[in-house]
Amino acid sequence: MSDNSKSYDEFTINFKLEEDVPVDQFEMTMYNYEFVGNNTKCQVIDIDGVRALQFKIPATLPLEQFLRKQLYKGEFLSILSNIMNQLMYFDENKMPLNKLLLNIHYMYIELSTLDVQLIYMPVNKKFADCNITEFIQTLIGSIRFANMDCVELVDKILKYLDSKLMFNLEEFYNYVLSLEQDMLLEDVEENDDKKSSTTILTTSSNYNNPVPYLLRIKTNELIPILAKEFMVGKSADSNYQIIDNKKVSRRHAIFRISNGECYVRDNDSTNHTFVNGKLLQPGVEIILSNDDYIRLGDEEFRYWVR
Repeated sequence: MSDNSKSYDEFTINFKLEEDVPVDQFEMTMYNYEFVGNNTKCQVIDIDGVRALQFKIPATLPLEQFLRKQLYKGEFLSILSNIMNQLMYFDENKMPLNKLLLNIHYMYIELSTLDVQLIYMPVNKKFADCNITEFIQTLIGSIRFANMDCVELVDKILKYLDSKLMFNLEEFYNYVLSLEQDMLLEDVEENDDKKSSTTILTTSSNYNNPVPYLLRIKTNELIPILAKEFMVGKSADSNYQIIDNKKVSRRHAIFRISNGECYVRDNDSTNHTFVNGKLLQPGVEIILSNDDYIRLGDEEFRYWVR
């Protein structure tokens, strides 16, 4: 297997195929359909005389890297339900689940939707047995929790799994959907309570907007914007310090959080700040939208919030 090329928003992975291993054309066709968030494409190619399965994966990050950040309850449920929904697709189409690479190292995520891309091997050969319960437990073990809501949710799921003598995919998928439904009802009730309240000012204790992030494209690093005024530059007093790019100024740009929105302004930098290719005038703030591209000199970022 070779992870031979990576580019922003697409990964390419090649798996060597032995000459005597046939490809299952039905499974290849079913996998190459767009289904429940999975848009990965698979084909057989020749690399210097070597037969290989090539996967073109449209995603922003490897899931393994995404899980280095703290997850909120809604984010975790979205990821889990998307994976389970895909497993249901494979199961309903008689595609053996043990041909899936159920390992976060081989899973990829699109930040704007939280859709997870799974890799399926459409070949006729023997694979090891698939233990979905073990995969879910391993996935949960990889999570950093953002708050107690997420901890309590995961505890519920683990208790559910422990209570079952035999794992049933459809039952578990419906259980995850019920958890999502409960969360939506809680959000509706919370919004109704806020509307009926006479309190005008929103305090930090009940203001639950998720943390916005910068994705540094060169390194695929997720950078949480945790301060109300978040400075990016070469200076040691920056909230995020860039020491490996001469085009970035000492105090290049300021990201400011206000009323649940994020603004950026150029801090009179030498090589300027750009948003979606548009030059920012020094000291002038503009509001950021999800998936905006930001360039500090020639250092590229993507803004993401969910």
